[in-house]
Amino acid sequence: DSALEKMVQVQVVLPSGKSSTLELPQCSKIGDLKILAQKSFGQGFLKLVKVADLAGADLAASLEAAGIRDGDSLTAVVCQAKVRASRNAFALWCSGDRMITWGDPKEVGENSAVIQDQLKGVEHVQTTRSAFAAILADGSVITWGQPNYGSDSSGVQDQLKGVQQIQATEAAFAAILKDGSVITWGNPDLGGDSSRVQHQL
Repeated sequence: DSALEKMVQVQVVLPSGKSSTLELPQCSKIGDLKILAQKSFGQGFLKLVKVADLAGADLAASLEAAGIRDGDSLTAVVCQAKVRASRNAFALWCSGDRMITWGDPKEVGENSAVIQDQLKGVEHVQTTRSAFAAILADGSVITWGQPNYGSDSSGVQDQLKGVQQIQATEAAFAAILKDGSVITWGNPDLGGDSSRVQHQL
């Protein structure tokens, strides 16, 4: 009957061998499947893996677009959630997965919807007193928060590629790149200006 919505069954298996067969409408999104799996296993953060890794997939994409068919079996990997705090805001994430931010709108970012869309595949987050810097899986960096505390990385953004690590002072960031060089930004009096020693870095 065309009035009845077609359902699909997908088996989700944890590396431990524990499995759950989930049933949901064929028109469902990847995000729907992920939420169902998280509830089924009682885990807040899961990465779904098929032939290709779905962890970085658009959660709004349909199951069909992701190549998930009735009777398919997926592996779900439990991630360890991590949290970072600035003075008045928090960021919660799982490596390679989504990020949730909350707190003072000035520190979370007044354009948080734009930032949230960019915060996919987050590997590491560092904070100053009132700004955040996130290293993404591709080695690029996204910053947000209060500009006078280091959220404005526009002056060095084109250099922030292959970033391996970020450290921070109260109002400045320093990033170590894959080639060993160091890029700094933020309040120049609190470490954001490294021009005097750049030849030694």
